Amino acid sequence: MRIVTIITMIGLFGSYTAPYINPNVFYFSSLLGYTYHYLLIVNIILLLYWIARWKKIAILSILIIAAGYPLITTYYGLNPQTVPDAPHDLSIMTYNIQMLGIGEKDAPAKIVDYINNSGNDIVCMQEFPQREASFKKFPAYPYYHRHRDVAFISRYPIVNKGVINFDKGHSAACVYGDITIGKDTIRVYSIHLESYRLGKNEQQIYKELTSGNTQNATQGVKTISSRLVTANRNRAKQAQIIKNHMQQSPYPVIICGDFNDTPISFAYHTLSEGMKDCFIEKGRGLGNTYIGEFPSFRIDHILHTPTLGTVSYTRDTIKYSDHYPVQSDIRF
Repeated sequence: MRIVTIITMIGLFGSYTAPYINPNVFYFSSLLGYTYHYLLIVNIILLLYWIARWKKIAILSILIIAAGYPLITTYYGLNPQTVPDAPHDLSIMTYNIQMLGIGEKDAPAKIVDYINNSGNDIVCMQEFPQREASFKKFPAYPYYHRHRDVAFISRYPIVNKGVINFDKGHSAACVYGDITIGKDTIRVYSIHLESYRLGKNEQQIYKELTSGNTQNATQGVKTISSRLVTANRNRAKQAQIIKNHMQQSPYPVIICGDFNDTPISFAYHTLSEGMKDCFIEKGRGLGNTYIGEFPSFRIDHILHTPTLGTVSYTRDTIKYSDHYPVQSDIRF
């Protein structure tokens, strides 16, 4: 039990390094980042075991867990209930709509109705259909911008817009626009960072591993890990490019989108450094936003510069896509 405890403590402490070590320099930390909340649960169980036995190793366990307290708030919101209809200047939502829904026959119509009735001023979307006609489905939003599979629609005028390009062969996309709201102007980014590109073979491997079929476990883990590492490295580069662009903005920034990465990652840390995360500011309960085949993590984020304030944060649990929509009210 002591050996198991020491190994899990080292693993948990190692996962704390994931946000700070570029996976292009050392990739193993980024893989440990995925296991953070599993390692945390195991460490808490082992801590209770050692407390029950009145062993000094419990003190070390407490210190290791306490060292990662700031990371706990990125997974579980501890904020009080927000005041309904509190004064705010802007409502914004980010939603990976999975090409207007895959699965249910009426999912596309449900997604369109949901967005039109959401009451948000700006909606950032990922996996948006690459058809100009798709914007006609949102008559309440006369202003829009799209590149590849990312887009945003707005009730307010877009006075300037552009695209951030990445290396050829990457699946990431990013658009931005300067939006005037009254006397204020803000810059909004809608992003979709590199996906894992896990196909049917990888999904089958994952199902076998989670169901206890370990016949081809070694090769399966190698295959999935290789895809994870490649995606982590690409996202790290993409996040740095976006961050450099954000730092040149003459206006306060809001960045929304599907990061394809958890808060315990280098890409998230790069983009969130010096920013406020709406979930951390006002979120309550579990913050997972992905509901597909693989483990559910919080990979859809709304961040903003500190000169703006988070009034509320909501993760709606509708299942029209493989992501939950996330929305926030913001004040200037």
